[in-house]
Amino acid sequence: MRKTILGLAIVGLCISGGQALACDGSNIIFEDKFEDDAGGWSIKETIEVRDGAFVFKLPPDDLQSNLNVTFTVKDADICAEAVWPESGDQPMLGAALLFWGENNRTYYQFGILNNGRFWISRKQDGAWFGTIAANIPTPAINTTPGASNTLRVDAKGNSVVFYINGTNVRALRGQSPSGGWRFGLSGDNFDKIKDATVLFTNMKVTD
Repeated sequence: MRKTILGLAIVGLCISGGQALACDGSNIIFEDKFEDDAGGWSIKETIEVRDGAFVFKLPPDDLQSNLNVTFTVKDADICAEAVWPESGDQPMLGAALLFWGENNRTYYQFGILNNGRFWISRKQDGAWFGTIAANIPTPAINTTPGASNTLRVDAKGNSVVFYINGTNVRALRGQSPSGGWRFGLSGDNFDKIKDATVLFTNMKVTD
């Protein structure tokens, strides 16, 4: 498994040209290159964090989300790099950033699909409360197997701006949680039959 994870991370970085995370804040609140599982993530059988990768191991038709346990923010610029599997025969997969999180049942999600579309949605008390943007096509997403994509959420007060590989794809005004909120990652496997993995190679949060 270690060689597989390292291989995926290296391929993704080569395809992206080694693009650095684009968070603009001068103060680094959090940074994790996923060398080990000490970054404050909730670890279970379906999640592995080591050797430079955060991996969601997804059964068919499954969503896994993970809010960081140890950090709380009020304003934050969040960036993470997701890498698609190398295999050419892929199910539809989603990789997402979580923001404005109160707990594992209440958060907002900004994600991309390996078919070149993105979405923004809200989960409230364990139920999907609404979709702000549903399956919006954009050329900003790298869809090639093994390619990496940098997701960015810049949340200041009640305003949020969303970026994919440096391209501004959407802005949003909403109501941020009072007293601070949590950030995180999620992976989606939309295939009804096959298992799948969604992989991130690093994450950075600034203000």
